[in-house]
Amino acid sequence: MTDLSALNLNWREADLPEKERTKHVHRLHPYLGKFIPQLVEIFLRKFQPKTVYDPFAGSGTTLVEAKALGIDAIGCDVSAFNCLLMKVKTDTYAIGKLEREIRDALNRLNTGLTTSLFGKKAERPNTENAYLNRWFHPNALAELLFFRDLIQDYEYSDVLKVILSRAARSARLTTLQLFAWRN
Repeated sequence: MTDLSALNLNWREADLPEKERTKHVHRLHPYLGKFIPQLVEIFLRKFQPKTVYDPFAGSGTTLVEAKALGIDAIGCDVSAFNCLLMKVKTDTYAIGKLEREIRDALNRLNTGLTTSLFGKKAERPNTENAYLNRWFHPNALAELLFFRDLIQDYEYSDVLKVILSRAARSARLTTLQLFAWRN
């Protein structure tokens, strides 16, 4: 925890490296509008509210910090994905079960994309979605869609949805890849 006696809000990047700014689950998914959790932590510790309400909760930084300090918190956001993200970041999980579900989904993904009943490689999906076809290589798209279809089979499906979103973000074709792929 940040020492309150050393309250200094004039942080420079060198004073607070990324690994410290992204403590807890703050690095789970990128979010451009987030502020550093230490700022929230300092004000929550200084004012010690019983409950915090964040009407523009975004990725849930305030909710996560409140939970870490044992403070009740309520948040909302206009974005359904942000609401999912803050729910995943603040829920309580049976870690062993969560790990088993993630490993099982990945094993099913790897098996489903490499074999079929006849020992052949699974067919790549034929999607009519122009956006998906433009932004994802066919192999990456096949993996993403296959994983998406597995999610409903798990208790911790919300976590798997965030993992899928993060994977989709990482699997997008960059401008250079798009150029090479089209030519």
